[in-house]
Amino acid sequence: MGMRADGRYQVPGLTDEQQRLYRHLLFVGFKSMDDLARLFGPHAVDSLAALRSMGLIYGDPPVTRRPSAALRDSLLDAEMNLRGLQSFIEELDEVYAVGHQVVGGMPVELLSTLEDISRYFEKIHDMASDEIMQLVTHPFLPLSDLDSPAMSAPPDDDHPAKCRVVYEKRVFDNPKARAGLAHSADRGCEIRLADELPHKLLIGDRMLALTPRNPRNHIDSGGMLLVHQGTLMDFLVMIFEAEWERAIPLQSHPALFSDDGLGLDDDERLIVEMLSAGAQMERIAATLGVHKRTADRRIDELKRRAGASTLYQLGIYAARHWLN
Repeated sequence: MGMRADGRYQVPGLTDEQQRLYRHLLFVGFKSMDDLARLFGPHAVDSLAALRSMGLIYGDPPVTRRPSAALRDSLLDAEMNLRGLQSFIEELDEVYAVGHQVVGGMPVELLSTLEDISRYFEKIHDMASDEIMQLVTHPFLPLSDLDSPAMSAPPDDDHPAKCRVVYEKRVFDNPKARAGLAHSADRGCEIRLADELPHKLLIGDRMLALTPRNPRNHIDSGGMLLVHQGTLMDFLVMIFEAEWERAIPLQSHPALFSDDGLGLDDDERLIVEMLSAGAQMERIAATLGVHKRTADRRIDELKRRAGASTLYQLGIYAARHWLN
C-alpha cells in the first residue's frame, strides 16, 4: 500500500482519479460506460484499462476482484519494505543512543523548584523540532510568560515543530489560560477540549517530558518529573494519544479544505472533516454541542448542497470539491 501526502492510503500505481473510480466500482459496481464517463470524465476508459492491467478488475462488463486477493502482492511488498525500514531505524537508534546518553544514567529527574520547572518548560518548547504534545489541566499554572523566548514568536513565524494541545474545559476560568489558547491557535497548534484529563503533561519530540510527581489533588504537589527518552516516555506518549482521541476538536483544520470548502461555515467544515475521518453521528453531535437530530439536519443540508442522497455520495462530492 502507498500513502498520499495527506496521510491517506492508496493503491500503488493508481492516480487519484483511478483510485476514485476503483472505490466506486467496489461500492456500486459497473453500470455503463456512459455512467462512468458522466461521473469520472473523458478519462474513465483509460482509468478502467489501468485497473484491468493491474488485475483489480476482470471480464466484460468489468467486475472487481476481492481487494484482499488482488492486492496481496502489494501488501507483501509493503510488509517487506516495512521490516527493512524498521531494522534500519533500530540500527540508527543504536547509533543515536551512543551519542545521547542521559547524564547520570537516570531516566527520570525530580524538579523541585519553580525556577527549574519553568526553565525546562521553555527548553522543551525551544528545542522541539518535530512535535510538541501537551495536556493542560485545571488549575492552570502558567510556567512561561507570553513574552518569554518560548512563547513570544510572532504568529506568522513558523515554529518547526507540529503542536497538539488538549485543554481541560475548566482551565478557561483562568484569563491567562485563555490567552495561552489564543497564542497556541495563532501559531497553528491543533487544539482539542476534554471534560477531564488525568494530569498535566508536556512532551517535546518524544525526547523530554514534564509531568507531575504526584497525582492530582495530592496533599503535596511534589514538584515535576523530567522524563528522558525510554520506556516511561513511551507510556506518556500512549497516554497523550489516548486522551487526544477522546477529546473534541475545537475547530476544523483550514489546510484540509479547498477554496470552495472554505466557503462552508465553521460547523459545516468540522462536520465534513469528521465525516472524512469516519466519525459517528454521536461524536459529531457532541463536538457541535447539539442534539443528534440537529446534526442530522446539518448533514442533510450538506447533502442538498452537494446534490447527494447518501453519505457515500456526499463523501465523493466533498473529496472533489471541498477537500484538498
